[in-house]
Amino acid sequence: MDFVQYKCPCCGSALTFSPKTQKLSCKSCNNEYEISVMQQYEADNQAASDQDLSFHSSTSQPVAQRTDDGHYICPSCGAEIEAADDKVSTICPYCDNVVILTADTDEQWRPDAIIPFKVTGDQAKQMLADFCHGKRLLPKNFRNRSYLKNLKGYYVPYWLFTCDAEADMSFHATRTRAWSDSDYDYIDTSYYLVNRTGSMSFCNVPVDGSTHMEDETTESIEPFHYEDLTEFKPAYLAGYESDKYDVDAKTAEKRANERLYNSAEDLLCNTVQGYDTVHVKRRQMTSKTGQVQYVLLPVWLFETVYQGKNYQFAINGQTGKMVGELPIDTHAFWKYLFGFTGAFTILLSILGIFLLGGVW
Repeated sequence: MDFVQYKCPCCGSALTFSPKTQKLSCKSCNNEYEISVMQQYEADNQAASDQDLSFHSSTSQPVAQRTDDGHYICPSCGAEIEAADDKVSTICPYCDNVVILTADTDEQWRPDAIIPFKVTGDQAKQMLADFCHGKRLLPKNFRNRSYLKNLKGYYVPYWLFTCDAEADMSFHATRTRAWSDSDYDYIDTSYYLVNRTGSMSFCNVPVDGSTHMEDETTESIEPFHYEDLTEFKPAYLAGYESDKYDVDAKTAEKRANERLYNSAEDLLCNTVQGYDTVHVKRRQMTSKTGQVQYVLLPVWLFETVYQGKNYQFAINGQTGKMVGELPIDTHAFWKYLFGFTGAFTILLSILGIFLLGGVW
């Protein structure tokens, strides 16, 4: 899978994918280009190169060529940068351009589909700023918005599982009846074994394919709207970071099966009505026509370390759903606690004087 970094045909600056217009945008000259137009433009340039013509175009460069020591050369500024082997794109620390890396030619790394970003960077920053607004216990840099520079657009590798399934489950259920007489209170509990079977179809059950993202985070920003899945094109990566998967489809099956079983259990359990308690006893599922897709899904990601603890905050790059945990400034916490305690003590003193004065 060979990636190229698209350059503006007008000024030569790096192009980025715009969630707002769904086009490739140039921040230097403000021109915008349809992805299909740029693909044709690159194909024409390549065709000219194939004919051994001596023309050189600044709009199409081999990107991030790998050096013998495992580093990459940024095509924008020429700096030598480091990137993990599982990176598809990364940010150059010298010129801040997002560099799409030259990946292996093995087609296993090429996604089957992608959902392009819909939420813009400015929208994501405002959403995070609004969420942090008024939270007085945040560290100082959060109160002056310097944390926003850590927000980055990131395509997360996912596996999507689709199958038809047959579920067969048993549930323990009880009904309780209570009454009293002049001498005793009585409780009578009846026990039941309830069986349920059903056919169901699951479509696009997602499992995170990256160990860099916490499963709790990726599952909390669901759902994605999979009708927006489109054919993967390298141009969608322009301006964003992305990794290759480091959790393969076979490994991801375990989590997919767990999610499928839990969903089937919820569906069948909801049909067990008229009992006071219901608990699953046995569950069994068989599937057929199972399929799995490798896709990239958009996430705005904020990560920080505070007092040795990692904090991760994520925004669904398609729907805008936010999840995450923010750090608490312990000094500010004790300051406000002592301030509140002091004010409460003064209030009690005034109240005591008033009450004692009333007694006298």
